[in-house]
Amino acid sequence: MEITNILFAGVGGQGILTSSRILALAAVHAGLDVKMSEVHGMAQRGGNVDTHVRIGHKVPSSLIPEGAAHFVVAFEKLEALRYMHFLRPGGTAFVCPQEIHPLALNLRKDESYVKDVDAVLRAHAPNLVWVDAVSMAKEAGDLRMVNVILLGALSTRLSMKEEDWEAAIRERFSAKVQEACLASFKRGIAYVSAPV
Repeated sequence: MEITNILFAGVGGQGILTSSRILALAAVHAGLDVKMSEVHGMAQRGGNVDTHVRIGHKVPSSLIPEGAAHFVVAFEKLEALRYMHFLRPGGTAFVCPQEIHPLALNLRKDESYVKDVDAVLRAHAPNLVWVDAVSMAKEAGDLRMVNVILLGALSTRLSMKEEDWEAAIRERFSAKVQEACLASFKRGIAYVSAPV
């Protein structure tokens, strides 16, 4: 089996680290080797966060080389843009269309969010899948479910079975929220599996 490279990107507080850990656990339940690397850029203050997860039968290192990610999962559009150079030709980007204005923009009244970011993303990632996980999480009544919805979307392209994902979710979350997490995970699957 070829090594599969997945890069998660977003800002602190969005659940990027939790998502990557659930993915790693699901891979372990499937009997695969996993290597993971985390980068926290002022994560608790809304700074950028990225994690590299590499899955296969034998994974030599944790860092994904530029241009080698099979999947980029971005929780925010600017963060998707920031990490698009990691996506390999033919790779897929799952992007939540959320816009979180960086602190620098908030401090400068004359600055605005990057114009035409959607078009730039489409140019860099022909296999771009928009996943409006924020709207789905609001419908479910819990904004904390954004990361699990995005994981559900990603899971449709990976080899792990449903029971591997369920075991990982149950292992990672307390009993109080497990069922809500599993339902949100299935929402992500249904969203990308629905006919266009």
